[in-house]
Amino acid sequence: MNRQQEKTGVIFVLIEAVMWGMFPVLVNRGVHDIPPMLFAAITTILASIGAFIYTALNGKISELKNKKSYASLIMVTLCIVIIPYILFFIGTGMTSGINSSMLLLSEIIFTLLFTPFIGEKTTSQKLIGALGVFIGAVIISYNGGSINIGDILIILSTATYPIGNFYAKKALNNVSPSVILFVRFFLGGIFILAVSFLLEPSADIIGIFSKNIYTILFTGLILLGLSKIIFYEGLKRLDISKAISIANTFPVFSLIFLMAFYKEIPTVQQFIGILIMLIGLIFAIKRQSADPTTTKYAVEIDL
Repeated sequence: MNRQQEKTGVIFVLIEAVMWGMFPVLVNRGVHDIPPMLFAAITTILASIGAFIYTALNGKISELKNKKSYASLIMVTLCIVIIPYILFFIGTGMTSGINSSMLLLSEIIFTLLFTPFIGEKTTSQKLIGALGVFIGAVIISYNGGSINIGDILIILSTATYPIGNFYAKKALNNVSPSVILFVRFFLGGIFILAVSFLLEPSADIIGIFSKNIYTILFTGLILLGLSKIIFYEGLKRLDISKAISIANTFPVFSLIFLMAFYKEIPTVQQFIGILIMLIGLIFAIKRQSADPTTTKYAVEIDL
């Protein structure tokens, strides 16, 4: 893989990590004022609108006709939007903001378990990078308390991400990142909205939207929409394991966000966790991505 492409991919994913650090914090606070399924549905549909506009501006609308990508796009929607968002938005209302952020790091473990089956070898650098990020997050979030149902739901929300990322890499062989995002957000948002109507029938959509308009717009258009366009631009240039390890440094930025806007000061233990996480990040960045021609997402085959 071209070195310059690799560096560009790292920059894109790091930018996304900074932005994504705000997501669990805002959602954790938002679900106390907005029914979780409705919050997930509205912000996801908003993200689809942003992705559609971006797709149109780049002249990529015709790619929606590419039938080769349809199966992959459906799997991306199921594994990255429908299942994870339902579990996360419900779970985050049952736990703390810091746990909402840190427990999303479970994705790294599921990725390590999954990627050897798709042609990405598990090397020592890959293990050190991924486990450094994960262990750092555990140290940051552990407070001696017991795990609750909300924590479990958040952990489970990350289990299908590696499968979704595999199909996203396959889809990128045929369509641009913005097309993937538009389809996944639109289909996922409509499905979650239907779930909201079933589970939250008394929700006052207009009243909730007007009262929380800035939180909803920022979460939908920027944190879900723009940040994921940036992430997919990075994912195009990196292997899945490397992209996920770098992207999952977002809890560091969650802590910075909590410090800056909510005056939550990290403990010494959390600073130690940040240091370990940054060491893991260095190993993740230094590692060369796997040759895409040796992976199963380089060709159109079924998993």
